[in-house]
Amino acid sequence: MKSMDSAVSITISLLISLAIYFWFWIALKNEKKKHYISTHWFLHPNAICLWRVLVGLAGMLLYFVAEQHFWGILLYTISAVADGIDGLVARECNLLTPFGEELDPLCDKITYLPPMVFFAHQGFLDMTLLWVLIIIEVCGQFLVRDIIKRFTKFSVSANNFGKIKAVLCFSLIIYGALLDSAYRIPDFTAEILMACIVLSVASSVFKIISNHFYADILSGLNLVCGITGIVLVFKGWYVLVAIAILAGQIFDLFDGRIAEKHGGTKFGPWLDDIADMVSFGVCPGLLVLMSTEMKLPAFVLGIFYIFAVGFRLWRFLIRDKHDKTLPPGTFNGLPSPAGAIVVLGACLFWQNAWMSLSVVLLTSCLLISHIRFVHFGRVILRRIPRSVMVIFGFLVVFVLAYLIKTRNPEMLGAILLISFSIYVLAGNTKIAEKILPAG
Repeated sequence: MKSMDSAVSITISLLISLAIYFWFWIALKNEKKKHYISTHWFLHPNAICLWRVLVGLAGMLLYFVAEQHFWGILLYTISAVADGIDGLVARECNLLTPFGEELDPLCDKITYLPPMVFFAHQGFLDMTLLWVLIIIEVCGQFLVRDIIKRFTKFSVSANNFGKIKAVLCFSLIIYGALLDSAYRIPDFTAEILMACIVLSVASSVFKIISNHFYADILSGLNLVCGITGIVLVFKGWYVLVAIAILAGQIFDLFDGRIAEKHGGTKFGPWLDDIADMVSFGVCPGLLVLMSTEMKLPAFVLGIFYIFAVGFRLWRFLIRDKHDKTLPPGTFNGLPSPAGAIVVLGACLFWQNAWMSLSVVLLTSCLLISHIRFVHFGRVILRRIPRSVMVIFGFLVVFVLAYLIKTRNPEMLGAILLISFSIYVLAGNTKIAEKILPAG
């Protein structure tokens, strides 16, 4: 019953916390309520930041000291969701301040590090990895920020890496509450802690690098993921291949938007195309060659797929990029990242070689076709509420961490194919106009 109680407590707490978030979101659309929020000090973003620290620490004490698990989980979940509320109020009420930019990440650390220490003391988190994270966090919060303020003009505000890391740390604590139960659920906290460490390092490193190089760095990371995937193909670790390429897709999702926002170098477009070719063309093509015993058909279709991706990238760079008849946010032909998803999914999910190779052939034809698809990052992603994306994001992280631990190819393949099917429906321009109205 304890595991059921933990699950019910977390579900109820999430619903209450999200209701509070959406109340603020709706209230800020009303000018009268927006004025009330912006003119009262206890609803100022900096005040909310401090409130959430007090609420989070109170929840921690209730959970670990008083053993009032429901109230502890509820208060801590409200504190975690309030991390999004203070930013929402700051943006909507134009209350962004330099002090707030420094206060927000400090409050995050004060809120999520102490309960992580408690869980590590109880044996639910790896103490060594946690100490590594704590050292990096402290250095990033004080040493790196002090260096930036003294010697550069760069911003010390939290970047996307830091924000994702904070969400992941908050989620890890909620997950720890599930582990602290009689029900034996898979334990992949070490993998999530490693992701937190990597994101914490990236958050600090990106603060001391000129924004001009951000896009190229992301493209370079995409290329590293593709090369890593190729190495893993030859080792036969196909689940890790897919996860490496998915990581590359995350980097590819943001490099273009970062280039538009901060600019880039003259080599950026070429680096981006090379990275896409390696990660979404060569690596999945090699997986087609290696994952089936039908050597000749697999060789032909693997080469054809790589050629299709190359042609797709060449056509976009030379012609489609300058085609004024294409509506904004629209691709001519299936985007190569989506093609990689379905090819990886087919190779992992179907044991029948003819079925998987047929899907590869169909995908290759879609890549070089003139069927139009909506840009996922610039159109679909922007029309999904941020709170929904945050919840979806850490669910994806948990699923990937579980798959890294269990290395279940059929499950990962099914998830990739379902994701592709959803994109095909939402990515068709005619359907997108009906189900994704502008606004």
